Amino acid sequence: MDIRKNWGRLLSLLMIIVLVYWAVNNMLVLQNFLNAIISAFQPFIFGASFAFILNLPVKRIESWVMKWQKEYKKWFRPLAIVVSFMFVILILFFLVFLVIPDLERTVTSFIEVVPNQIARIIHWFDRFVDNNPKIIQFIQNLEIDLNSIQQDLIDYAQAFATNTLGNIVSFITGAVSSVVTMFIAIVFAFFLLTNKEKIIRQFKKIIYSVWSLKWANYFINVGQKANEIFSNFVGGAIIEAFILGMLVYLGMLLFNFPFKLSISVITGALALIPIYGAIIGGIIGFTLISVVHFKQAVWFIIFIVIIQQIEGNIIYPRVVGNKVGLPGIWVMVSVTVGGSFFGLIGMLVSVPLVSVVYSLISATVNYRLEAAGLNINTDSKNL
Repeated sequence: MDIRKNWGRLLSLLMIIVLVYWAVNNMLVLQNFLNAIISAFQPFIFGASFAFILNLPVKRIESWVMKWQKEYKKWFRPLAIVVSFMFVILILFFLVFLVIPDLERTVTSFIEVVPNQIARIIHWFDRFVDNNPKIIQFIQNLEIDLNSIQQDLIDYAQAFATNTLGNIVSFITGAVSSVVTMFIAIVFAFFLLTNKEKIIRQFKKIIYSVWSLKWANYFINVGQKANEIFSNFVGGAIIEAFILGMLVYLGMLLFNFPFKLSISVITGALALIPIYGAIIGGIIGFTLISVVHFKQAVWFIIFIVIIQQIEGNIIYPRVVGNKVGLPGIWVMVSVTVGGSFFGLIGMLVSVPLVSVVYSLISATVNYRLEAAGLNINTDSKNL
């Protein structure tokens, strides 16, 4: 029996090695295949993601209704789903009719102001050089054409701003052209939310019918752990982003910073990205404000640093806490690696995904140490 088991493990290892070797040498084919699969199932992937996010308020609304009713009624679920969808519609209304026009005005102002600001900086630099002959001589030795640099900077700034505006317009156009896909996704999300218990029960039956009891229990536990971590992370991150955006908007309103709505929404949205989101939001806000008033931009950096300290030390521990269960160094690693491979989506999903893997590895290691009779709570003296 042991010989058969060892041969089975060896064959499994060889198959894994062959599959990994083939995947490494056919990465382009594999990527095209995955892209085709994702494109075909895109409405259902969106719908499943949408249902997962909406499931958070649906459960909360159902629990609130249960406080007023002694027993569960069939109309609780449709009511919770409708209220959740209405909340999403209000957010979309806010984005379409308030944020996007304000963001367009912000980018338009940026395009109009940047050339003048660059010209002022170049003029100030020219005056500085005129008052310092040694610098003139040094620059002449370098054979630098200031007029060419000025024109290059203006062209670069205008191209950057124009491309940004073009990306926004392309995004809006793409969103409008994807109405059918979104409609299918919404219908699929509504179906998943309405029948989630039945669907979960069917998946469990399939798992227990295919794998042994030991492995089936393991897969079920992994799924429950992943659902717990992703739910805690997504729910806490959304609440935290909303609170941070409101704080930034109120602070900018109080201190009369320009581009209040655009910067506060961008900062709140980027707060969904751990660590780097706050830095990117501060850089974007500083860049937009600096072309209008540089001193205000400096004060904005001080303001956003204070807000981030409040968010990191007061809001985040209370809203998110340690629900993800991932040490800070691994958060940084997961966000960096996830962003380098999969861009923005990778940065958003990497933390809860790595947290699931981390918790599973930690539980497995602790289980094996306990089975060996070792105390897992005692630090090693060799470290």
